Amino acid sequence: MQLVLDTPGLVLSKKDKLLHIAGEKSSRSISPAKLTSIAITARVILHTDAVVLCVTHQIPILFFDRIGRAKARLWSPYFESIATLRRQQVRFGDTAEATAWMIDVFLLKTEAQADNLTWLNAQSQRLGTGIGAVIRQIRQHSRSFENFRDQLPEECRSNLMGIEGNIARLYWQAVGAGLPARYGFAKRSRQPAEDIFNAAINYLYGMLYAVVEAGLFAAGLDPHLGILHADAHDKPTLSYDLIEPFRPWIDRLLMTACIKSEVKPEHFTQNQHGLFLNKEGKAYFIPLFNDFLRSPLNYLNREATVRNHIYFLGSRLAQRIRAQMEP
Repeated sequence: MQLVLDTPGLVLSKKDKLLHIAGEKSSRSISPAKLTSIAITARVILHTDAVVLCVTHQIPILFFDRIGRAKARLWSPYFESIATLRRQQVRFGDTAEATAWMIDVFLLKTEAQADNLTWLNAQSQRLGTGIGAVIRQIRQHSRSFENFRDQLPEECRSNLMGIEGNIARLYWQAVGAGLPARYGFAKRSRQPAEDIFNAAINYLYGMLYAVVEAGLFAAGLDPHLGILHADAHDKPTLSYDLIEPFRPWIDRLLMTACIKSEVKPEHFTQNQHGLFLNKEGKAYFIPLFNDFLRSPLNYLNREATVRNHIYFLGSRLAQRIRAQMEP
């Protein structure tokens, strides 16, 4: 598992052959044998004896900036376990189990999208009783994923993406219609964004990509070895796969801000290329995003911060790869 240190002021030290984490309100010890990596996202104090203990057990210590980009790493010069996992990752990507994992990811996303629409209709009352039919359509499309569970990724990639595209069209049409009128939109627009909501969600997704990539990196996986998204030069394509179940979380975060009328026209600048977040907008959205990452959430019967859940799904993928590829 990954240990995530995301509270400023924590102290990591060694105590009786264990790693000891101490904060203002609590402390605990953990066996290094239980850890695959340590991710540090806040200002903490590291004792050298703790660093040496991590190196001895081949536990990388990774440092990330405030929006989740990897900045530095402490590790052993003898990192056989990571090399083994990445070789397994390459082989895993050519198995039906990789397709099954991607389908599981899409099912998590679809259920969260349905929950978002139910929640949005309760908040705004703009979608009315017709939203039930939309949610049933979305779930009907999602059941089609199961038809491809036993196929290799290269055999069904276009089919899976086609199903996901059909779901996305239904979802975004409902979101655009259900938001308060000033934030409404007719279709999802990316580069460039054509409206306030899409400009904001594009920026928030960009920050989310960095956190997902960090979670994969912390799990010892190569973010550039995609499963559904084919490998591309200098692109963390596995992040594009793993991000899917977390997108609806960001959608809900932005929808909440819109319903509260906290998203302002002055947060955006229009130019010849489209609508973009400006300095004032970033000053609002970056703290909103970072506070969200630190907020508690119960997900998959597990209570943790949002960031920890993202890292946990990266760790679960690594475990699935090992279970599938080891003799």
